[in-house]
Order: sequence, then C-alpha cells, then structure tokens
Amino acid sequence: MSVSVLIPAYRAKYVGQAIASVLAQGYEDYELLVNDDSAGDEVKAVVDRFADPRIRYSRTAGREGGAANARQLWEMARHDLIKYLFDDDLLLPHALPELVAQMEAHPRASFVFGHRDIIDDGGRVTAEPRLLGAGKVAVLEPEKMAELTVSTVRNLIGEYCNLLMNRAAGLVLDDLLAYNGMPVESLTDVAFFLNASRKGPAVGIGKTVSQFRRHANQNSTPGFHPLFHKGLFEWELFLRGEFAGGRLTPEQALAGLGRLEVAYPNWLGRIPELGLFTAGHPALKAKIQAGERDVFDDAFRACWDEASAAATARVAREGTRLQALQATGEL
Repeated sequence: MSVSVLIPAYRAKYVGQAIASVLAQGYEDYELLVNDDSAGDEVKAVVDRFADPRIRYSRTAGREGGAANARQLWEMARHDLIKYLFDDDLLLPHALPELVAQMEAHPRASFVFGHRDIIDDGGRVTAEPRLLGAGKVAVLEPEKMAELTVSTVRNLIGEYCNLLMNRAAGLVLDDLLAYNGMPVESLTDVAFFLNASRKGPAVGIGKTVSQFRRHANQNSTPGFHPLFHKGLFEWELFLRGEFAGGRLTPEQALAGLGRLEVAYPNWLGRIPELGLFTAGHPALKAKIQAGERDVFDDAFRACWDEASAAATARVAREGTRLQALQATGEL
C-alpha cells in the first residue's frame, strides 16, 4: 500500500531530523512531500543536503500558517494513505510498516494509530503515555472514541505524528479543520478523531511508532500561541456535538461537563470569553440530565461565534510579538 508522508515545514531547527526519520523507514512504498512555509531559505537548505529523489520539495507563498500548509499538502498527495509528520516530530524506524500492516488487516479503518513517546528539545524521552497494552490491537467505534476523549476531556490517542489516515474511507480535509460546521483551530487532532471514526473505525496498536516533541516554541504551548486557548472551549464544542449526536451517554456527558466546570474558572482571568460558556452550563446540565439531545443549538452557536471572535482579536493584539518571533525564525 502506497503512503504519502507529508511534512508541513516552517522551522529549520528540527526538520532534518524529521526527514531522516522518514528515510530510515523499513518500508519503501511512499512519497515524501515537504512544503516550506518559512520566510527564508533555511528549510530548503536542509532539504537540499539530503539530495534524495524520494523527497518532493515545494513552497507556500510564505507564512500562510499551519492549516494552509496542511491543506496544500493534502491536495498534492498522490495516495489515499496519508501520514502527516510535523517538522519537530519523529517517526520510529518501523512506523510505516507497522501502521500499514494494520490498515491492510482493517481496510474499513479511517485511521490507524500507535503510541508515541514525548521528547524534549534535545530529543530526550520525558514521558511514555500508553493507551493500550503492549502488542494489543483495539478497534474503536464512534461511541468509544467519544467516551475516551470527550467524556475525559483528554486526548488519549495522541497527535498527528502517530496516525496513518485512510482517505478511501471518505475522509476530507475538513475532517481535520472543522467539527459540525465550526472551524477548529487548536484541537484539530481531536476533531479529526471524532469526525473520522464516524466514517470508519479507528484502529489502535500497542506499539510505539513516533516521538512527539514538546518545546517552548510550538503552537500547543500555552504561553506561545494565543489560539492555544481556544482549545479550552473547543472541548465544549465536542461535548455538545457528541451528546447531540447520541454518541455520549448522559453520564459521560456530565462527566465531561464537570471537568470543564473545574477547568474554566482557572482560566477566566486570561480568557474572559469563557464566561459566555459558563453562563450556559446550568441549562446544559439540566438538558443532559433530562436526556434532551438538542444541546447543539442556536444559542450555543451564537456563544461560539462571540468567543471565537474574541480569540481572534487576541491574536491580532499579539501580532507584534508573533511577527518578531517570525522575523527571528522562532515561529
């Protein structure tokens, strides 16, 4: 089975390691696309040093952002099996053969995922989160996916680095970038899990296939990128949508809502728009307790639009700081 490995690149610091980890796979039926969203030539210089015909290098118009970069790569990919690898993450040498083998065994799967290690800036392993026992295989239908993620308000599946996606299951790019018609800008991985599992089951394997790097200058770091904070109320988007769709029981939905009610007050000082959501929690809780599924309603959509606008305004206010980081190549 042929795989398109896609690296949306904008940092030269780690991209050489990411590329090398792909070229070291014990699997040869793949293309490697590197789309450069940087403002200079540093990423291209790293790619050129490999001088490997398996790499297809391209550029965006420059600093279009991660979503635009991912979209362009999706459209350029030649194969149905899609493997995103961000420029600061790594594949372990057996990742592609392990993931492809499970896709062959489960052709209806929308995606296959394994475990990942968490590494720091220097590549040292700092955590080894595990969802499944060693060597175990789990087939997750939509209800189980909602339970694992939304009711716990945790991403137990991982990041894009440890996923292999199957476009033949009917996946489209909006499965990564939106949920129930709402744009998702922070928790795109969780949005994908929920969207994709409704098109075909997810298959998890109890083997480590990748390394996810955590460092100061990444979009999932709270102090670095303002849109990180939108992820807090994106969880409520998922909770309302999964309960309205019947994929969460009332007990599971109340468990997720309880976790949000604990988390939101801790962030209200920095994210005042969370107050828009907390004001609606008593009515939401009453509906869930009564088993009323119409919780993804116009009132919530209006709240979402107002909170999203506030988050966008915060990004604009942070523009000077982000532009300075871009100029130094840190963003």
